[in-house]
This record gives sequence, C-alpha cells and structure tokens, in this order.
Amino acid sequence: MKKLLILPGICTALGGTLITLSSFIKACQDFGLSPQVRVLVWSGSLMETYLQDVGQGEVLQAIAADSQPQFLQRALQWVYQQPQQDPLLLDNCVDRRLLPILWKASFRLRLSGRSVFHFFHDLALSYNPWGYLARKVTFASLAPTALCNSHFTAEYIQRLTGQRPAVLYQPVDPQQFNDLPPPASPPLNLQPILRSGVRLILCPARIRNIYEPVINDKNQQALISILVHLRAKGQTYHGVLIGQDLSANQSYSQALLDAAAQAGVADCFSILPPALAIEEYYKYADVVVALSPREPFGRTVVEAIACGIPVIGSQTGGIGEILSQFAPDTWQVDPNDPGAAAAAIVEVAENPDTSTILAKGKEWVKTHCSAAGYARTLLEITGLCS
Repeated sequence: MKKLLILPGICTALGGTLITLSSFIKACQDFGLSPQVRVLVWSGSLMETYLQDVGQGEVLQAIAADSQPQFLQRALQWVYQQPQQDPLLLDNCVDRRLLPILWKASFRLRLSGRSVFHFFHDLALSYNPWGYLARKVTFASLAPTALCNSHFTAEYIQRLTGQRPAVLYQPVDPQQFNDLPPPASPPLNLQPILRSGVRLILCPARIRNIYEPVINDKNQQALISILVHLRAKGQTYHGVLIGQDLSANQSYSQALLDAAAQAGVADCFSILPPALAIEEYYKYADVVVALSPREPFGRTVVEAIACGIPVIGSQTGGIGEILSQFAPDTWQVDPNDPGAAAAAIVEVAENPDTSTILAKGKEWVKTHCSAAGYARTLLEITGLCS
C-alpha cells in the first residue's frame, strides 16, 4: 500500500505549519486514509506531543535526535528504507541549517526515482545573498514539486525553483473556528481586561524581537502605535498579543512591554502565552489586527473571519490577498500607517455593513479553506488518490 511520507522542517514551534499538518491528518482520518500517511516527528518534540494529544498518534513515526538537523538526517535515513513508490513531502524545510543535509540527500533521492514534493509555508528568503543562493542551489538539486500556501508566496518560490507552484490555501477546522456563541466564561487571563469594559484588539502571533530585522516581520510593535492613536481619538481599546516567546527570559516580550510604557499605553497593552483553544480568545475579541507586511498566508485572518470577528490587515502579502477576496478596501491598510489602522478599527465598529461583510467572508473561508478540500487536493497532487 502506497504511503505519503511527511517530513517537517521544524518540530518545535506551535504555529500555522503544525496546525495545517494536524488538520490534514484529521481529514485523512475522516476519509479512512490515515494508514496511508506517515508523519516523521522528532521524538519528544512539541509537534509529537501536540499530535499525540489531539489523537493523531497513529500516523506518527518518532525519530530520536539531539537537534533538528540531526532529526532531518536520521529521518531521511528512515525514508531511504521505505518502498520507492512512497512519495516524500518535505514540509517547509528551508532553515539554513538543513540545506547541506538536503543537498546531500538530493542525489540519492533523485537516483531512487522517489517522487519528492516540498510545501513552502514562507518565502524562503534570506538577508544574506549567499543564504538565498544556498537555497536556490539546494532546491535546484532536489527538484521537488513545489506547493505553496498563497499566490503571494508562489511568486517568490517561482523565482527560487523555476516552477510555478500549486497553491493550497491553508485549512480551518469549522468545529473549532465558527461563529457559535462563546463559552459562558472567558479565558481566565482575559477576564480582568473584559471586566474593565474596554473593547479588545487581538493579535495572535509568535513574539518576535522588535530590534532584529526579520523578512516575515510580524510588525507587532504597530499595535502599540495603534493604541496611541485610538487613545487620542477617545476610544477605549485594549491590545492583546498572544503567542509563543522563545527568547531567553522572555526578553522579546519585555522589549514590547517597555515600548508600550514609553508610548504611554502600558495600561491597555498585554502579552499572553499561546493557547491551544485560541478560538475562545477570538470569540471575545472586537477586532483582530494583522499588519505583517509580507505574511505568506495569514492563518489568523481566516480563523478570525470563521469566528465572525472582523480583521484589519495589511494590504500587502498573503493577508492582503485573502482580505481582497471578500473585504472592502477599508479593512486593508498600509502596515506602516498605524493611524490608518486605528481609523479602520473605529470604522469597522461603527459600520452597519460589517455583519454583511463578515457573512461573505465566512462563506469564502468555508469554500476555500476546507480541511477536506485541502487534504483531497494534496492527496491527488502527491498521487495517493485520484
């Protein structure tokens, strides 16, 4: 029986790549196709724990390793022992530490005749020209069939690989993300904020270093400037960043808190740890803000819309690509113009057409971000089913 072998490029972060993988596995379970899927995971990693906890352990193949590069190397050794007919899907293996391993593996994989696919969840760019060249050489040698999460990402990956990738918008679980009434009791760490009577701005994203240039910058400091503009307008909003901070001693979070204090909005700005039940936070938000200028897809946008929450997002990147499908121009702003974002937040709250726009957005998400549709397309592309 042919199996799809999935090898992730990162096993230690709770983010869109992991959620997408879990949604795919769940759809395969619903189809009765889970025996035809094998996901290699770093033993003891966050990814293995998460997938085990949501009941998807049956598809996992744990690989013991001391680091992500060693995991990739040992996982490939396991792949070599599998039947040549089993296709290999590399899931966002673009970290510079992995490139030498992939380059060495490319010759054996091509000689074996095994079908190799690569799903690019980001732009695979580098500030270092040599780093980008290394990616270009690696993927030229590997020559995988490229897949992407948006047309925006595909434009960059086409330059990298020389082929136009297939685009699969990322899936959203309607059982988790929907516009049903919220739980009677809000999440504990939101309760003090909500009791104060303010409106809630939610920004779910992994916490980044605001002083370090990042190609896929989450632009989280923009929320602080937005709060300054809203306060000047007499609007009472509280901004909440919720996400994982991987820095030592939570230094990234502290830098943002210090910036909020210097801007005079420390009393209406909070940072909360990541939550598996993120939908409960969406349901208590008045608006979600996503101002990353070059976000490849923007999972928080489709999750929020599915929950019936309006989104003010960047007019660029994958976020702009999604919002342009159903939202008016006023929901899309220059990511470097916090004043325009603040004005858009006020307009969305006061516009009687917001509910109509949200209904259109929810229908778009249901049609284009179905887990079943995503899984079916991926299985067809990789040759598991027709």
